[in-house]
Amino acid sequence: MAEFKLIHLVKELLNVTGVNDDAHSFVELVQRMPLRTESNTYGCSSTIFQNAVQNLAQVVPNSQLFLEKLEYLKERNVDSLGEYVQLLNYISQDSRVKDLLQMKKARSQFESLTTETMSTKGAIEQVKTRVKRASKLFKGRDLDKSWSERNLQLSKTSSITSWVQRRPSMSWDFSSITLTTSRMQLENIPDISQENILIEDLLNILIGLPGCYIDPLKLQDQYATREFSLCDAIDPSLKDLLKQILPLASHYSTVQRFTEEKMRFEFGQVCNALAESMNSLIIDYTLFVTQMETEFRSGNLNLHKLWFYIQKNLHNMSFMSNIATSISKSDAKGGKVLSLLHDHITGYIGDTQAQQLCLHLMQAACVPYMNMLGMWIYKGIILDPINEFLIEDNEMVQKEEMPVDYSADYWDKKYTIRRERIPTFLEPVSDIILRAGKYLNVIRQCGKAVNHKVESIEYKIEQKHYIDAIDKAYKFASINLLDLVLKEKDLLGRLKSVKHYFLLDQGDFIVTFLTLCEKELNKDVADVIQGRLDSLLDLALRLSSSNNDPYKDDLCTELLPYDLQHQMVKIKTVLSIEERNLFLTAQKKTNLTVIESFAFSYEVKWPLSLILNRRSLACYQMIFRHLFYCKHVERMICQVWRSNKVAKSFPFLSAKQYRLAFALRQRMLHCIQNLEYHMMVEVIEPHWSAFMQKIAKVSNVDEVLTCHCDFLDACLKDCMLTITSLLNTITNILAICVKFCKFMQRTQQHFVEAELDILPSSFVDSFCQGEGSLNITDGQQQTEKVESFRESIASLDLEFSEALKELLEQINGLNKETSDHERLYNLLYRLDFNSYYSGQFEKLGLKNVRMNISG
Repeated sequence: MAEFKLIHLVKELLNVTGVNDDAHSFVELVQRMPLRTESNTYGCSSTIFQNAVQNLAQVVPNSQLFLEKLEYLKERNVDSLGEYVQLLNYISQDSRVKDLLQMKKARSQFESLTTETMSTKGAIEQVKTRVKRASKLFKGRDLDKSWSERNLQLSKTSSITSWVQRRPSMSWDFSSITLTTSRMQLENIPDISQENILIEDLLNILIGLPGCYIDPLKLQDQYATREFSLCDAIDPSLKDLLKQILPLASHYSTVQRFTEEKMRFEFGQVCNALAESMNSLIIDYTLFVTQMETEFRSGNLNLHKLWFYIQKNLHNMSFMSNIATSISKSDAKGGKVLSLLHDHITGYIGDTQAQQLCLHLMQAACVPYMNMLGMWIYKGIILDPINEFLIEDNEMVQKEEMPVDYSADYWDKKYTIRRERIPTFLEPVSDIILRAGKYLNVIRQCGKAVNHKVESIEYKIEQKHYIDAIDKAYKFASINLLDLVLKEKDLLGRLKSVKHYFLLDQGDFIVTFLTLCEKELNKDVADVIQGRLDSLLDLALRLSSSNNDPYKDDLCTELLPYDLQHQMVKIKTVLSIEERNLFLTAQKKTNLTVIESFAFSYEVKWPLSLILNRRSLACYQMIFRHLFYCKHVERMICQVWRSNKVAKSFPFLSAKQYRLAFALRQRMLHCIQNLEYHMMVEVIEPHWSAFMQKIAKVSNVDEVLTCHCDFLDACLKDCMLTITSLLNTITNILAICVKFCKFMQRTQQHFVEAELDILPSSFVDSFCQGEGSLNITDGQQQTEKVESFRESIASLDLEFSEALKELLEQINGLNKETSDHERLYNLLYRLDFNSYYSGQFEKLGLKNVRMNISG
């Protein structure tokens, strides 16, 4: 927005409000105001949002209606709800903004009054007077200074200044203001009179008031034990009694300091509840001291009786003092406070009184924590403004990025357990608590209502009470989410659909697709339009039995910028960063063909994207790319076999020179077909059957995820994709096969020319269509071509044999080291049937191959 336009708008706003100030000063003020660029600052689960809701609930006339409306908006994922609530909170705290809004309201009333009721001139003048009076509130103020001094606190935890620090004389923990009452000299006073004076002084000390002859000493640190000094003139026998009673005042001082501090908001709801419970016990203790004072006024109290009466309170106050000191020194909050209280309960099994007192404090402190626990396990909602609960909502991981950029991180990292916040008694069921809330949260994000009553959970020494409640809530959430995923969202149907396309389960579809895309697959990636591949894919789906698949429209093509080897290295975690970078630098191809970069992609919506996440789809892609490339190579070899059938009509002497090429072609076809058979029949199908059997027995979504990951990992391992050396060797074998097929296609005219005089011209023309013609000048040129053909085939034969030998040695060595690859024995026996290759290489050492080259 141009500066002059901004000034014009501000000037119009000032004219409307009746404020006669310079518009330039307001524009400069707005431009100097800091902008907040942090994302997700006002999320509906953030501390700032919760603080704003609490403040507004105290201000609005009907807090219940406000909270219900807010929950209604949160369930519908209203945009910018957090920012709007925060704005309302700021307005409620700023009197000047409220005055301005009241002025705006008066003006709107004035406009409605003039347009609808056609009020009299006197009424209009009265409204104008009210508007001007409101505008005068802003006149004479230094707006620049007031706004610059206004610093909005956006910290995670709101900090409130302790009223005890601001007004120390109001504290019941020995105010710093000492009494100026003159002291009587105790040297010449009889013991009985001294005792009465000291009892009155002691009763004040027991409730945190300074005395005349018993002085509280200054604390060395915030959590130190309170010490007292006694007047030297006190009788020694009375002084001994006082020293026995004064520890009660020391314990009281510690507890009082704890309650005054932990009542503050930033220490959390658990500490607040514990301090409130201790404060109620202090009130009972104060009532006891008042009763003692009544006895003293009646003349029925002395130090010996007082020592007898305080025994119970001394024990209880000592116990509360120990709890307060341990919590304060460890700076505990939330679940850690409950852990300390639970340890005290279990540690005082022999002391019934102390255990009952600690149980009372524990039950009071657990109320807010159990309320948070109930909302999480019954509704999937976290209400934790001070970060006390054991589950943390990581707001940086958002579901809105799905399904395009979705990954398994949402399920793993959106809600996490903070171990330091777990109470000791909830440690065994912490994982169940996490999963119960996560399941309900997923159900709510699917737009389903969670009709589960929030039941109150109480802490008891017997863990069965709350453990059973948590287990019951977990089973409810688990069953509902599992039914949603398996039945309503048809997870098994989706998995079967993925298997059809990525694991080549739909045979007629892949044959049709290869036939339609054969020319496109051999081109460079830069020369192909992906839209054409999508059209051919759609045509292949319609022409095959996949047309009956209800999820076929979710399948699409994808051209990746790297081949299968690079994709494996990117995903594998066994390689270090240096090894990975070295591999990528050394092996990366610059010009990829479509067949090398082609892959299927599959669109998955929430909540099935929890199972079919990006990691799972990447694993499916890797298996598919390997199988698809093998199918493509097999198809090329079969095309060579079909074109070589013309040699059947050759005489024996003419066809003899092609015998080595035909044998090599058959060995390559045998190798590729056995590789495919091993992966599809001996690996994928058994693992899929086991996977389906496990799916039928699962009880929650986490077990589904585990079974699915185990299935994919097993397929990747047994398809030899996770071992870099094996994958490189197989890729090399496939490359040699492709090289052989292209060579045979280029040299088709050789064996046609050998029988030009025999074959009909029409057959030769049809066979050599699109290949061009070769002019034969004399028999010597034909002989040179035949010799070149033999040498090339012999070289390819040697190269293929060495690569296959390397593969067999790697498989054999792998199974000697570990038993994790036992399935590869079947492939080893199939490729080296009857020990053909191993025996040949051991006995002849490749001599036969070299003799063929020389001959």
